Amino acid sequence: MTKKYLIPLLSFIGMGIQLNAQSISGKVSDEKAKNISYVEVVLLAGDQKFTAMTDENGLFSIKLPKADSYKMEFFLNGSKVYEGNENIEGEITRSYTIKDNQQESQEIQAINLTKKKKLVERKIDRLVFNVENSVAATGGTAIDALKTTPLVRIQDEKVSIVGKGEVLVMIDDRIQRMSPDDLSSLLKSIPSDNIQSIEVITTPPAKYDAEGDSGLINIKLKKGRANSWNANIGGNYTQKTYAGGGLQGAFNYNRNRLSLQVTANTNSQRLRTTSDSKIYYPDELWILNVKNKSEENNLGLGLGIDYKISDKWTTGAKYLGSFTRNTSSNSPFTSRFNPAGAVNSYITSDMDANNKPNMNSLNWYNTFKVDSAGTKITTDFDYFHYRKSDYNFYAGNELDPLKNILPGSFFSATNTNVNRIENYSGKVDVEMPVKWASLSFGGKYTYTNTNNDLVVMDRKTGTPVLNTDQSNIFNYKEHNEALYVSASKKLGEKWETQAGLRMEATQTTGYSHNLNQTNKNDYAKLFPTAYVTYNPNDKNSFSLNYSRRIRRPNFDYLNPFVVRTSPYYYSEGNPFLKPSIIDNIEFSYVRNQKWVSSVYYSQVSDFSQDLSILDPETNITRSTPLNYANTYQVGVSTYYNFNKWSWWNSFTGFNVNYQKVKSKTEIISSIDGYNAYFYSNNDFTLNKSKTIFFSANYGLQLPGRYQIFHISTMNILDVSMKFLLLEKKLTLTVTGMDLLNGQRPVITYESNGVKTDFSSYGDTRGVRVSLSYKFGNKNLKSEQQRNFGNEDERNRIN
Repeated sequence: MTKKYLIPLLSFIGMGIQLNAQSISGKVSDEKAKNISYVEVVLLAGDQKFTAMTDENGLFSIKLPKADSYKMEFFLNGSKVYEGNENIEGEITRSYTIKDNQQESQEIQAINLTKKKKLVERKIDRLVFNVENSVAATGGTAIDALKTTPLVRIQDEKVSIVGKGEVLVMIDDRIQRMSPDDLSSLLKSIPSDNIQSIEVITTPPAKYDAEGDSGLINIKLKKGRANSWNANIGGNYTQKTYAGGGLQGAFNYNRNRLSLQVTANTNSQRLRTTSDSKIYYPDELWILNVKNKSEENNLGLGLGIDYKISDKWTTGAKYLGSFTRNTSSNSPFTSRFNPAGAVNSYITSDMDANNKPNMNSLNWYNTFKVDSAGTKITTDFDYFHYRKSDYNFYAGNELDPLKNILPGSFFSATNTNVNRIENYSGKVDVEMPVKWASLSFGGKYTYTNTNNDLVVMDRKTGTPVLNTDQSNIFNYKEHNEALYVSASKKLGEKWETQAGLRMEATQTTGYSHNLNQTNKNDYAKLFPTAYVTYNPNDKNSFSLNYSRRIRRPNFDYLNPFVVRTSPYYYSEGNPFLKPSIIDNIEFSYVRNQKWVSSVYYSQVSDFSQDLSILDPETNITRSTPLNYANTYQVGVSTYYNFNKWSWWNSFTGFNVNYQKVKSKTEIISSIDGYNAYFYSNNDFTLNKSKTIFFSANYGLQLPGRYQIFHISTMNILDVSMKFLLLEKKLTLTVTGMDLLNGQRPVITYESNGVKTDFSSYGDTRGVRVSLSYKFGNKNLKSEQQRNFGNEDERNRIN
């Protein structure tokens, strides 16, 4: 398998590359193997001087004329940190390590570089938003930080890239495998002050799992600093319809060979949400009104420890825990009207629900420096355990037009489900600089075992009776094996290329105890990626990217459970659901690192989605996931960074795209249309001492088509004031959220020819006041980032 795919891939990467007869390429890192960016590399030969700057991976490359020898110097933020001599014949590759005796100057330089770091950086395959430099994100959660990130959109607390739909979220390079609701709870348990940066990866390289529609969003958490300790404590108060708040703390210790990080945070919030829907059946109009009271309590814990065993071997472990408790209660009320406008009947019910998703994950990693040329091997072993207990109770009646109870119409049941998921994974990544390129390759194995135990008790007689038709035990097992190879190469001073190929093989087995039914699936797919960047000068950059991705079904989507919440509504899984394959291509132009414009195209085969399927004869709604269409999308996205004055930094942009859904079922009709989104994020520094800041962020969704849905106008306005007190150790932030109260979209779609209008309001308007105090050693230096290894399972958990 390896020879079959790697040899053609390497031939493809090397095709057309002209080797320079005299050049030097290399990597600059510190003694912990952390790559160092922005190092100026200078080679001197007589009166001639040749320079280059290391990129984000610590890599550089310089073409040279022939000479007997060269003097080499490294400069970091204007200070010399290395000096030596090189004899260069042909094309050579070297690895350079900055020693401990330069540590003090490096630490000072690292602080200066942090101050100079841009709010947003554009790289070959991603956009990096440095949250620590943002005003609006201060004092909030990861959800608030994502709201201020260019190209990212948050709607109903679901994360997406503007114009491209929902994406998978990673924390420190590890994909979070859980449902959108559980992911939202996890993100709300992470303080934004603990986030260093957010990476919007629209074209993930082959190193990353192929899972995800239109890319990945990677949240990088802050790490400990060398030879120091520091701590941060804080709290916040949030007032929406009801009050809420939270506390958080973080401690980092880093001395000699040992590094330790500890984080803890908790928050709670009560919400009052509403939703209204109209279903236009042929003979009746149904109007459903729901007012919901809910409460969410989150606890997040983190522990990381790293130890440098030798100059070539570093090991470490990391624990991440998330514990959530959600409760909700509502009383849905449905009015049924005949064509003349008179009431036929009513349906009334009461519902109570609670769920407790708990997640524990553990990672053990090792990094080995193999040789002086820069070859590095990294291993990751991961264990992930997830347990979620759900309880749902409902009871109701049908009423006549005078609101009298109709005899025999009472319905009631309780549904309890315990969902357990265990995931084991191991992976190996190798970085190997070679003469013709910077090469990386590796492999990964993942095993997931998920169990669901659903118990349905029928209560319509007043006495709970086990419903054996709906109660079920379901087990799902998945094995996934992956191999990948990737190479990058700078072709002279203006061209840069990167290409990769990933192979993933998957075997699944799902067994339903109630149905005595086993469903198996076995498939292997190839996922190529390619990047070409042309930089004609310092002011202009052009790039063309291509990637193929896969979206595997959520684990519970494959579960054939049938769960009813009324005589007219039930949901069920689909064990025959297939993965979707996504092809993305994007052309981008960057002007002065300020104006970024892109034209993109994506195609999804076997697009799947959880659909509400309405039966016009029985008026029963069935919710189930289906591979119902192939979709096509083309769009234009642009944003401009205005920072002419030091006191104002602004990101303003828009996205327009055209989408076509080609249906493969009679349930949904083929449809197409346009949509557009505009946003402007603005940060202001209000005084010379840089202790008072103001932020205003605005977003506008114009009416348009998204997939099979038509969405009305929606807008959002958030404003923030931040004050730095007590020698900038104490931070006070006041934030007004959704001040226009404009997040009330009306969503329209059709199923079996039946039109539905749905609108909801998620209690998004409010005010948050937060305080944060930091203390510790000021002599800081960035610590090496670490990744988790099992990156392919958690977003499929419901």
